[in-house]
Amino acid sequence: MAQKSWWRRMFGRQTEPPAIAAPAPEPQHLASEEEVFLAKLVQDLADGKRRDEVGSPDVLNRLDALWKSGHERLAIEWMEKLLSVPEVPGAALAPLRGKLVERLDQRGELDAAIPHLEQLVSEEAYALRAHYLLAEHARRREDHERALRHYEAVLGRDVDYPNVRVRVERLRQLTGRSAPVAGETIAAGDVAGVQAGARYRLMRELGRGATGVVYLARDAELDRDVAVKLLHPHLAGTERADALSRFFHEARVMASLRHPNVVAVLDMDEASRRIVMELAAGGTLRDVLRERGPRTLRRAIERHGQILSALASAHRRGIVHCDLKPGNLMFRRDADLPGVEVMLGDFGVAHLPDASGAVAATTRRAEAVGTLAYMAPEQRRGEVTPGSDVYASAVVLYEMCTGHTPWSREVLMVGTRKADDFLLPIALRREAVADDIQQHLLRIGDPDPSKRPTTAQALAESQRLRERLIAAGAA
Repeated sequence: MAQKSWWRRMFGRQTEPPAIAAPAPEPQHLASEEEVFLAKLVQDLADGKRRDEVGSPDVLNRLDALWKSGHERLAIEWMEKLLSVPEVPGAALAPLRGKLVERLDQRGELDAAIPHLEQLVSEEAYALRAHYLLAEHARRREDHERALRHYEAVLGRDVDYPNVRVRVERLRQLTGRSAPVAGETIAAGDVAGVQAGARYRLMRELGRGATGVVYLARDAELDRDVAVKLLHPHLAGTERADALSRFFHEARVMASLRHPNVVAVLDMDEASRRIVMELAAGGTLRDVLRERGPRTLRRAIERHGQILSALASAHRRGIVHCDLKPGNLMFRRDADLPGVEVMLGDFGVAHLPDASGAVAATTRRAEAVGTLAYMAPEQRRGEVTPGSDVYASAVVLYEMCTGHTPWSREVLMVGTRKADDFLLPIALRREAVADDIQQHLLRIGDPDPSKRPTTAQALAESQRLRERLIAAGAA
């Protein structure tokens, strides 16, 4: 008691120093619903289950939810973990790989995405974007040759891809491959790595595709304008002899068809890696739709019949075009002048007949080729049939009637094709014979190739529709 009084006399009424509170424990990380789902999925995948779910919309949505909640790095780690599971089919992984690439690009971590991009270039649904990102990556590192190769692959799939044409021309100048100026004789300089002969004088570039660049040129001997197609330089080397062979096989196929709705081949020179074709001075159907808008139902059906007539001629010879789209449909003169017909060109990725010339019911190719928005479901799987061209003609007909393809971006990339994708807008369905045109569209656009009419049957249907439109006085 005395000690306590002494303490008070020395320090007044001060109490003993308070005890220091222990630090609060960090809250435990409780896995979210998405992580619980993903952890269970990984466990099931390791047990050989649910392997077709890896790239499903449900999984992608859960990864998106994790990303949007602020756990960006965690979402990327889960995607990488799912991609590392062995023995999952590549088709199931592709949507997930595509999602991972986009997320890494958003975070400015494209270096980490390169191995995934190199795998995605073989997946047709993702090849366009993959080539573009690989080109961007190479350009930033001043690897001009690699960047040019990937940018040209982009243009081969979509000639209007934003900013790419400008970058290709710039890179061609940097690598010494720039095209000649207007009026320069082709023989006066190396054009796209190709010596093409003094007969033709280049005027300007008209377009480019998967195999080559097309120029407006003047035929000095016959004093006429023509179209000159030159093989892409990266396909011209001896190590790509197969590409060179196909380039001229394409020309021989087009020349052999001799059809009013197929672009005529006028000349070719294998040593110069050059094909000379009749000039489509009226531009492409893509140009017409962009500048003038949708066609009337009667005009659309007339063009549709001409397209099917060209396809029927090709299919009888065992040729499947594989890349029917407005950019490959051309006009000799202004498309709206009387009597001007549409012409089918660019057989650069066509499936060509075997030695017997027979048309196979279904042929499996090593990879899907064509343009995604116009590809039939079986073509996306690498299966080639004449019905694939019939399906593409449905997309083109729909686009002629409406001014756009049936697909949203989401459906285009990963969605399942359905027959009712081809339902025309209500306003169009009120016009003459519109119900019959609608039924025709649904038949030729059926996702099941066995349910589509043959090319000859579709052509006959289109002719009947045209006659009915004329009888109804449609414009």
